[in-house]
Amino acid sequence: MKKTITLCATAALVAMALTGCEKTGTIEGEVCDAFTGKPLEMPTIWMDSTIYSTLKEKYKYKQELRKGQFKFEKVPVGSYKILAGRSKYIKSKNMIATTEENPNLKVTLYIYSDQIEPGLYLPGDEENGPKKISNEWVVWSTQCNESIAGYQLERPQAGDGAKVPDQKKDKKKKKGKKEAAKMSPLPAPRVIEGKLEVFYRNASSVTSPLVAKTYPAVEGDVSAHKDCKGFEADEKKGLFADKDKGTNLTVTYMAENLFKITGELPKGKQIIQFSQDGKTLTTYYFENK
Repeated sequence: MKKTITLCATAALVAMALTGCEKTGTIEGEVCDAFTGKPLEMPTIWMDSTIYSTLKEKYKYKQELRKGQFKFEKVPVGSYKILAGRSKYIKSKNMIATTEENPNLKVTLYIYSDQIEPGLYLPGDEENGPKKISNEWVVWSTQCNESIAGYQLERPQAGDGAKVPDQKKDKKKKKGKKEAAKMSPLPAPRVIEGKLEVFYRNASSVTSPLVAKTYPAVEGDVSAHKDCKGFEADEKKGLFADKDKGTNLTVTYMAENLFKITGELPKGKQIIQFSQDGKTLTTYYFENK
């Protein structure tokens, strides 16, 4: 009986000892501008609900922060939410994890200027910031449900409504007869070659996944797309997304409300749709030559 108690007590002590020896590691990395990839000086990094923060008085790698670098030591293995920020920048939130086998981790965190407006952007470089891609097709776009997206092929020129002719200059025209408004065609698609690599800044916080998908742009009858609201009663033709031939694009989280969009764009004219919860946020008109 005594021997059994001794064995049980020994097993308990061993278990307690193993539990007390919690394995730790180092989490380090750098904070970069999301658009240029350039390290940012003096960022702030912290791990949610932990003691690890670059703002701590005893944080000993403050000089490295001038290079955008950080390091947290003796971090118990596990899963954490790590955040990065800086004055006048939009912060990022990322989930990271270490294990007994891999207790150390190197990460790159991205943030971006709070002056970046919602929309689509080309990457920048160290000398030039990101370049916004103007959505000049949005005025021609219609609101669609099942049809994904539709564009008018032409619209009245801005500020050019129907005009009453000058009766003195043209006596042949009947009094009060209105001239037809001048029409502007749908702007040509933005041309790229091969791979698409852009950044999308969403207008509001995204709690559910952002989806980016590209569809062939085909001309079709407006009557076959009655779910698209915005066409005039006399419009017969429009430009629509061929929803049966959609191609998913890769969406990568960069920072809050900012995503990197990459993928091989199929040849020809394409309508790129950004959506959330099955609802279209916006569309763009591209062409891969």
